[in-house]
Amino acid sequence: MNQYRLYVLSPEEHVAATREAQFPDDVSALKEAVDLRADQFAVEVWMGERLVGRIGAEFRL
Repeated sequence: MNQYRLYVLSPEEHVAATREAQFPDDVSALKEAVDLRADQFAVEVWMGERLVGRIGAEFRL
């Protein structure tokens, strides 16, 4: 199992909530992000310093 961090982001790109969990692989972590997103702006999945993926709105400056 690998340790992942999931960040729920607001429309202003602020971290609204975090969750740490263990998953067997990236695909499982991303599936959890889909469920976690629900009606949120976006969720980013990180494993250490590596961005695994982002579910939801694209990043904008």
